[in-house]
Amino acid sequence: MKVLICTGIFPPEIGGPATYSRILASELKKRGHNVRVITYSGGESGIKNYELGEEFPVIRIPRSKFKLLHYWRYFCAVKRYGGQADLLYAQDPVSAGYPTYLAAKILRKPFAVKITGDYSWEQAMGRGLTDKLIDEFQTQPQYPKRIKQMRGVQIRVAKGAARVIVPSRYLKKIVTGWGVKEKQTTVVYNSIEPPRLPLSKAEARKDLNISERTFLIVSSGRKVKWKGFELLEKVVADLGKRHPNLELKILSAAPRAVLYKYFWAADLYVLNTGYEGLSNTLVEVLGIGVPIITTNVCGNPEIISNDFNGLLVDYNDASGLKAAIEKVYDNPELGRRYVENGKRILANFSLDRMIGQTLEVLQACVF
Repeated sequence: MKVLICTGIFPPEIGGPATYSRILASELKKRGHNVRVITYSGGESGIKNYELGEEFPVIRIPRSKFKLLHYWRYFCAVKRYGGQADLLYAQDPVSAGYPTYLAAKILRKPFAVKITGDYSWEQAMGRGLTDKLIDEFQTQPQYPKRIKQMRGVQIRVAKGAARVIVPSRYLKKIVTGWGVKEKQTTVVYNSIEPPRLPLSKAEARKDLNISERTFLIVSSGRKVKWKGFELLEKVVADLGKRHPNLELKILSAAPRAVLYKYFWAADLYVLNTGYEGLSNTLVEVLGIGVPIITTNVCGNPEIISNDFNGLLVDYNDASGLKAAIEKVYDNPELGRRYVENGKRILANFSLDRMIGQTLEVLQACVF
């Protein structure tokens, strides 16, 4: 099968879609498929693929200050190389997805799209145009003009795809709520490999200058409105009056090596979030072996089952969060049980499983 993978970012740029696209392309090539990648690109646009160590062709479209210009260039590249492919696979429904959708229509080629969230909602939140969480946003009677346009594009692309791949059952519910047929939408969990660190928890804590007595709570994520870092800080500060050895570390822009070292050193990981399509970080933390408290929203319950491999609380519920932290703090054996139970679900996020299920979906578009 000849597959053209159309993505918004690709290594050496960093981010989930970049990592996923490279892994997918490499694994498809290993399995005998012909793969080509098209991506937007920054300063590395002029670098040759062999210099980046790529084992398959990567067409890099330079970003422009004028978005319409680089969208046009991207569309032309998809139209050119898509003619040689059996299938086009877009990694988002807007920046890569819309040019791919248009090119596929002209070429009369099947295309699939991966949807990892609601782009229109994220943009509305980021621009201060809504204060509603994602579920409530879906049922708004009206949207600001620019957001309405974005929403229309992503829905048109999703409906026009032969198949839609989503990384959680929660996101399948969101996408089918847009009018996409259920049989057209398939859940394929991402492959998530817990990091392997060449040091023990004690060594990690020593490197980070964290004392043995400290009960270290770690949280992480982008500084966006739906991450409840402010409330978490207040809760831990309040608990610290009774438990002075509590310490909270929030990591928003740390290098991955530093992030993982803090995970390794942690006694508890807390994610007070109003939205997660499916959190890679929660799976990574489970694999490292740290007890988890998170919210009972969106894709989180697909990873954490309450009081089995962690604790679930309501989003921004100060009293519930406080009680959950104290429960783990007061019961070290409970935390160890959560960690052991957490190992049981890691197979759901294996590489072989992700590639096998993705291939089934892509082949169904063609054959």
